[in-house]
Formats: sequence, C-alpha cells, structure tokens
Amino acid sequence: MPDSALAEMVLHHLEPDEPVALARQLIRIPSFLWHESEIGRWLAQWLGERGFQVELQTVPLTNGRETHQAIGMLKGDGTGPSLMLCGHTDTSDWNGEVFRRMEWKHDPFAGDIVDGMLYGLGAINMKGGLASILMAAETVRRSGRPLKGDLIVACIVAETGGGVGAQHLIATGLRPDYCIVTEAGNLDVGVISVGYVQGKVRVKGEFKHRVPYVNPIEKITKVIHAFGPAYQPIPQGSWLRYEPHPLLPGFPRMAVRNIEHFQDTTTLMFDLRIIPGMTEESVREDLQRLLDNIAAEDPDFHAELIIPQSPGQPNMPAQPATPIEAPVVQSVIGAHRWVTGAEPNVGAGHRIGATADTCHFKGAGITCVEYGPGFIPIWPMVDECIEIAQVVTATRVLALVAAEICT
Repeated sequence: MPDSALAEMVLHHLEPDEPVALARQLIRIPSFLWHESEIGRWLAQWLGERGFQVELQTVPLTNGRETHQAIGMLKGDGTGPSLMLCGHTDTSDWNGEVFRRMEWKHDPFAGDIVDGMLYGLGAINMKGGLASILMAAETVRRSGRPLKGDLIVACIVAETGGGVGAQHLIATGLRPDYCIVTEAGNLDVGVISVGYVQGKVRVKGEFKHRVPYVNPIEKITKVIHAFGPAYQPIPQGSWLRYEPHPLLPGFPRMAVRNIEHFQDTTTLMFDLRIIPGMTEESVREDLQRLLDNIAAEDPDFHAELIIPQSPGQPNMPAQPATPIEAPVVQSVIGAHRWVTGAEPNVGAGHRIGATADTCHFKGAGITCVEYGPGFIPIWPMVDECIEIAQVVTATRVLALVAAEICT
C-alpha cells in the first residue's frame, strides 16, 4: 500500500481529464499494424516537449519496409530499480481497413465520448492504456520527486504482429528491472498469459474438371476434424502434448482462422493458444505427427506444415507466471487498493486466452505484470470503446507504482 501522503502529493499533479484527452488525440492518429510511423513520431515529440530523453527507433519489417516506435526515459541516479511502462501503438487491421466499417455508428478516428465511454479504433486495444502510461510518467515528472531508478515509457509497434516491436526493443539491450504492460485487462493484475503458435497447413491435390480427382478442399476437412471445435479445450492425452496449468484452466485451445484455395492447393491458417511448458518446436512435432497419421490412413493426403505463419510475424512464447510476491506485482496490488478501495483480481484475469508483449520481456529476464484499462466483451469489436473511468483509474494506479518503485 503506498504512503498516503506520497500518493496524494503525486496525484495532485494529475488532472482527471488529461488521460482521456490524450487517448482521444491518439485515436485520431491512424496506426494500423505495420503502419505506425506517424504515431511514433507524434509520441516522440510529445515526450520530448515534456523533458523526457527520447529515442525514435526504426523497426525493420519484411520486404525492406520499416516503421517507428518512441521510447521515453526519465533518468534516475542509479540507486534504485528501473521500471518500464509499456503499451503498443498498433490497432487491429483487416487488410488496412476498420473491422466491419459500415456497421460503426461512430467515426473510428473521432474519439467520440458518449455516456462515459470513449469510442474509436484502438480505444481499448490499446490507446486507452497507452494514454495511461504516458500520463502516469508525466505525473511523476511533474511531482518533482527525485528518481532513484530510471522510469521508461515504451510505445512499441506490432504487438498484434507477434511482438516485433518488443523484440526490437529487447535487441537494443534495454533491460529494466520491472515492466508493466497495459493491455486491456479490466484493471486485473495479470501475472500470466498464454502464448500462441500460428501457422498454416497446405494441402495439395489435383486440378481437373468432369473427372474424379483429389480435391484438396475435401482433404483439408480431415485436418479441421482432427483439430476439434474452435477454441474448445483440447483434451489432455490427445494429439497435443502438455501439462495443465492451474492459472490457465481450459487451455490450450485452437481454432482455424482462415482457409484459402487456388487451383490444386488449399491452405488452412490456424491459431493455437499455448501454455507454459509448450514451445513452438513441441507444437510443430505434435502437428506433424497428426498430419502423418492422417496421411497413413489416406494415401491421397499430401500436406505441408508451415510455422510460423509468415517470416516477419513471429509466434508468442508462453512464459511462467510472475510470482505474486514480486515487488512490482505487490506495488500494483497496493496502488489499485489505494485508488479504488477494492482488491484486484490477480492471476490470468479478464484477458485469459489473450497474449501480450510480456512474453518477450519475461524471456529476456524482465519481471513483468499486466495491468490496464478496458473490458472486452467480444473481439474484434464494432464501435470499439473503453470506459473513461478505467482510463483515469489506470493512470492514477500506474503513477503511484512508478513513484513507489522509482523514487
């Protein structure tokens, strides 16, 4: 629990309307996956104008493309632990379009506010959380408290592209002691999340008319049947090897995400949500064995397994839970309790089944926790929106955590 005098002093420097105003501004800057340079430059300028040390990183993508992410830092004197507040700038992308654009009642880039809800593309995933980390760090800066540890604000790209921005940040050598990722977790304290393995099964048949032939569309149905119902628990002891995790009940789960057919080839895209103990390699072995078993029963079944789904979009590993006793977890719990007067839900939380950049940071040895505003009733969303009160609460909690850890 934070010291009340310190908490009140720090939060005195935050106006309640500031996080929401900033979130509205961020919504007005389109930042589809892989196209985030405009918002990256805007954020770099915002941070620089407020006295943060700023690095605008160029993140290389496939086919010679690039995008940009902004990293801001308030330097400490080196006598205390460092903390990184992290949020991603990419919004959901449907071939460069808004999901079911014609069904939206609100302009996706207007930032409308109606009945306590903020509407817009990325409002919940995750410009509300991005505004929270920015204003939390700015609140600590305004307070004038001398920093013992560095306070870092990482506005990173391509979380929905496999965490390309997070991996680039790790490759630069940045290793804070602690990290908070503000995914839309309904203000739950997330100490664990699933990972995923996404890939393709490509089945080859024949291309003929008016005569019997090997139809790859029919053959791919055998793969779908073997996978089982979409996002239902995969029974232990079936085709997939794993040990159940107590914090992730009902996982792993899997779904077919798309099917494409051209001439003699049918390609299926899948998404498998994995738990700690499972790896991309173990999944590849299990899937290949499954396909081999189908081929053993059907000599006309010829399949190729492709993992990851594309060279420029890595998979998300599943990492062990962060101990609840970790200082950053205890600080978030205490700050949430002080701000809201209620105990937070601790565990996988509202986002059970969803991934986050925490998996990459944990893999680099950084102690991570997820804590962010936004309740997601269904995803993807038409008229994406977030509760204003949660954005403000998250900002207040994160400001107190940053003050406690870094000062």
